Amino acid sequence: MGRVEEQFQKLSKLWPDFESRPGQIQMANSVERAFADANHLIVEAGTGVGKSLAYLIPAAISALEGEETVIISTETKALQDQLIKKDIPLVSQILGQEVRAEIAMGASNYVCKRKLSNVLTQGTFGPEMMEHLNSFKDWVSSSESGRRQEYDGFASPDFWAKVTREADSCLGRSCPNFSHSFYFLERAKWQKSNLLIVNHHLLAAHIASDFNILPEFRKIIVDEAHNFPEVLGSAFRIELSSIEIQKLLQGVWNSQKKSGLGARLNSNKINDLTSQASERLLVCFNKLLGELPLNFYGSQRIRKPLKMDGGDLESVLDSLQEVLLLELKKYSKESDDLEEKEIALEIEMSAGRIGQVAEGLHLFRTMDSGERVYWADPPNQKAREMFPKLLTQPLESETILREILEPRTESIVFTSATLATNQGNLNYFSDRIGNLPAKSKLVPSPFSYEKNALLFLPKDVKDATESAERNAADLARYIIKLIELTRGGTFVLFTSNKSLNEIIDMVRPQTDLPIFSQLELGPEAAKNKFLAEDSAVLFGVSTFWQGVDIRGDKLRSVILTKLPFQPPNDPVLEARSEKLKEKGGNPFRDLQLPYATTVLKQGFGRLIRSERDTGIVSLLDSRIWTKSYGKDLINSLPPAKRISDWSDLKLEYSKLPKYESGAVA
Repeated sequence: MGRVEEQFQKLSKLWPDFESRPGQIQMANSVERAFADANHLIVEAGTGVGKSLAYLIPAAISALEGEETVIISTETKALQDQLIKKDIPLVSQILGQEVRAEIAMGASNYVCKRKLSNVLTQGTFGPEMMEHLNSFKDWVSSSESGRRQEYDGFASPDFWAKVTREADSCLGRSCPNFSHSFYFLERAKWQKSNLLIVNHHLLAAHIASDFNILPEFRKIIVDEAHNFPEVLGSAFRIELSSIEIQKLLQGVWNSQKKSGLGARLNSNKINDLTSQASERLLVCFNKLLGELPLNFYGSQRIRKPLKMDGGDLESVLDSLQEVLLLELKKYSKESDDLEEKEIALEIEMSAGRIGQVAEGLHLFRTMDSGERVYWADPPNQKAREMFPKLLTQPLESETILREILEPRTESIVFTSATLATNQGNLNYFSDRIGNLPAKSKLVPSPFSYEKNALLFLPKDVKDATESAERNAADLARYIIKLIELTRGGTFVLFTSNKSLNEIIDMVRPQTDLPIFSQLELGPEAAKNKFLAEDSAVLFGVSTFWQGVDIRGDKLRSVILTKLPFQPPNDPVLEARSEKLKEKGGNPFRDLQLPYATTVLKQGFGRLIRSERDTGIVSLLDSRIWTKSYGKDLINSLPPAKRISDWSDLKLEYSKLPKYESGAVA
C-alpha cells in the first residue's frame, strides 16, 4: 500500500459518510507516481470519482516534503471555492498538518491604494459614485485582501477601472504603499503557499508574461483541463481596437480638454505627434473598412497582409514612442518625490503601450511573425465602435505547451471528466497539448447511470439545415412536453443566443412554469433564481453546458437542443482545419467531431452529480440518427437507458428511483 493510499484509510474516521472508491485510489496513485517520477499524466476521471481529493492528497504531500509550491489550475470559480473551503481543509486533517493554500487572482482584481488616493484627491470619480464613496472607503480600510469580489456594495465598472491595479502602471517597490499593498501582500502569501490555486486565464497569462506573475513552480495540476489549450492560445492574442487606441492617445494628449500626459510635461512635440496619431488613426481604420467586405457581420479571416494607410499611423506612433522615451530620461521611478515617480511611470506605461500598438499594426501589414491566424471582428455596437477590431494569435497553442511550458516543469497532470472521445480515445486531447510524453489513465464514473438516468433521443425533430422554421417548432414542442413531464427542474441548453431567444418566446406563452434566461439576467442571477424555485426552467448557452454543479432534485432534466459543433467559420478553427488538410488529415473527423463529443459529454454531465441524482437528458438533434457519426457521439455518453419513443419515456420516467431531497452544491 502506497503512502497516498494510506491517507485515504483515515478518511472514514474523519468523514462518516465516506465510502472507499477504487477509482479514486487508482487516480491518486497515478498522480503520486507522476510527481515522483517527474512524468506528465492525462487522467479522465468520470463524475463521482472524487478527483479533487485524488490529486490534492499527493500534491499536498509533494509540496510539504519538497518545500515547494504546487499549482492547481481550474476553469471555474465554483471549483476554486470548493477546493479552498472544503477539500483542502479536509486534506490538512488527513495529513495531520496544515496545508497552506491560497487563491491567486490577476492584478486587476485588487484595489491599488495609490490609484484610489489619486482618484479621491483629484475627484475623477463619476457622479454615480458620490453616495457610495464612504462605504467603499470603509470597505478598503477593513479589507484584508482588497479583492473586488469581496465588495458587496455598489461601484461602477468605470470606477473599478480607475482604482484597480494594472501591471504596467505599478510602481512596485518604489510605491509608498508597497509595504501594505493589497496585491503585494497577497503575492507574499502565494510565495509561502504549498498549494496555489489559479484559474486557467491567470496561468496562461503567467506563461505569456515569460513567467513573471506567479511564484516559481515545477509541478502543475490542470483540472477542468478540456478547455485549457484554447485559453492558453488566447493569452498570446493581440487585439487592435480603434476605441482602445483612441483612449490611449487621449491619455497622452486630449486636445479638446487640453489635458493628459503631454499637458503635465508641457511638451508641444508630444501633443503635436499625439494629435497627428489621432488623425491618422481615423484614416487608417477607414482604409481598413475598404479592405473588408461590406457584409461584415461576423468574424472574418484575413489571409494576406493589409495595406491600411501604408504604415503612416505606425510611423507616427514610433516617433511618439521615441519622444516619450527621451522624455523619460528626465524622470526616475526611484525618486523620493512621489509626483516624479508617477510621471516616470505614466511615461513608461504610455510609451510601452504605444509601442505595442505600432508592433501590432506592423504585424498585420507584413504577417511576418511565424504561424499565426489573423482575423477581424465586427464593431461592438454596445461600445459604439465604428470600426472592426483586428485580432491575431498563434495558430497552435500546443506549440506553446510543448516549447514554452513543458521545459519549465517537471510534471503536469491534466484531468477532467471529459477528455476522451469515443471508446476512451485520448488522442484528440493529447494532440491539443502538443503530444507531450504523458502517461494516460481512464477512471470511469461509479454512478449507476443505467438505473438513475434516461437519454431521450427523438427521431422526428426536423434538421435545421432543411427547415429552420420546422426545427424551431419541433424544439418548442418537445421542450414544452419535457418541462411539463418533469414539472420544471430543467436546463434547456443552446449553442447560439439567436436560437435561445427565438425558442424562449415560443415556449413562455404555453406554460405556467417560471422560465429564466441567462441572456436576460446574466448567468449568476439566472442560476440563483432557478435554485430559488422547485419548478423552474433555465434557458442557457455555453456557460451552463459545463462547470455548473447542482445536486439533488432541483435539476431533474437537461435538454440539449443541438449538437455542439464549433461554427465552421471560426477563424482559429478554419486556420487549423486548413493546416490539417495540408497534412492529409480530415478536419471534421479530427477536430470538429472530437470537440463536439467533449462538449456533449459536458452537457450530459450537468444532470447526474451524485449517486442520488435522477432524471432525463434529452438530445433534440436528429443528426444522431441520420448522420454516420451519430452512433459514435451517442456511444461516447454514459450508459443511461436510450429511449426514442415519447410513451416509453413517460413510462420509464415514472419508474426512476425516488430519493429524499439532496443538497444543492
